Amino acid sequence: MKKNKESLQMLEKAENALRDEDDYGLKSYMYFVYGTNYNSLGLHEQAIKYFDDAFVIAHKIKDEKEKEYRLYSIYDWKRNSFEHLGIMDSVYSNERKCMKSPMPMLYITIAERHFKLKNIDSAEYYINKANNLLYTRKIPIEGKANVLRAFGKLNIEKRNYSKALDYLLSSVNITSKAHLENGTLESYKLIAEVYKELNLPEYQNEYLIKYGLLNDSIEQEEKAGVNKVIKILSSEQTDEKKRKNYIFFYITLGGFLLSAMTVRFIYKFLIRREKIKSSLMYVRVEESESSLQRLSYTYEELITLARQSDPSFMLKFRDSYPDLYDGLLSKYPDLNLNDLKLCAFLKLNFSNKQIADYDHISVRTAESKKYRLRKKLNLSRDIDLYKWINDF
Repeated sequence: MKKNKESLQMLEKAENALRDEDDYGLKSYMYFVYGTNYNSLGLHEQAIKYFDDAFVIAHKIKDEKEKEYRLYSIYDWKRNSFEHLGIMDSVYSNERKCMKSPMPMLYITIAERHFKLKNIDSAEYYINKANNLLYTRKIPIEGKANVLRAFGKLNIEKRNYSKALDYLLSSVNITSKAHLENGTLESYKLIAEVYKELNLPEYQNEYLIKYGLLNDSIEQEEKAGVNKVIKILSSEQTDEKKRKNYIFFYITLGGFLLSAMTVRFIYKFLIRREKIKSSLMYVRVEESESSLQRLSYTYEELITLARQSDPSFMLKFRDSYPDLYDGLLSKYPDLNLNDLKLCAFLKLNFSNKQIADYDHISVRTAESKKYRLRKKLNLSRDIDLYKWINDF
């Protein structure tokens, strides 16, 4: 239902309730649902980590049928995350594992790849395999909606527009009732495409408007979910900082006591005050140099996190540049996580090529994202976007 914020809140309660339990089936399922949340929010690296946690615990499930079902579900969703990241070797590896107990979406995804290559016959072959599963296995209602939508797209490619419309409207009927908003959104886009081909602009506009309204609603839900994720990561980081601060405190206290004893010893042996002052000045210089090194490290760490597409990049960026992050959200509340991530890249003076590489997109897409960001910020073309971000 795309209500990630509410889902994550329930998962937190489940995690607390299961903390001292040995129900491996529930624990594995809990981490699996964490992964599906992060996957739907586009945080695929973090999603894979949760799927890996679910995978490890699933192997402890005693019921072989339950274990097999959970493992195949994990393979299927990991495949999806790896595909979004463009790591195709891992996609194919997980696909092979899923083939032992396939779900319709597995074949539909393979069909999508054939659509992109214009291999329509191969795409149709895999869509039919997905459809056959509806008659041979107990498939959730979402699976039927996905198959209908796939047949709709197939008939668009074959220019059978009336047939395509029947399939797509049937799919929308299912996804609307089941609150499967992503499926409905995809169908709206395809229906608008059909009406365009049928030269019915009034119906095309009707579904484009529906698409726009639903897309805005989904983005708002995703924004709430992402903010929840940021709070979770922030809380985890705060706990880790507290632990490190305690360690640092005791080390510092020990160092202080040792230093006090040393000073007292030196004092007893009548070492001149000038030498003590000189030592203190040296310590201050070292502290100043250490502070500069920490600032440099923070910048270098951000660069490294961006290159690695690390999910904690935005959290670290917010901590490093709180005025910029909070100021942008306050003045431009419509900015989503991708917009803020692009602002972060601009703040770090990344070129279009670097933005494309680190965000796993083409250079042309990176340029388009900068153009859309400029529109959201109401900036004219003559304003240097990099300078504006750095002066904000």
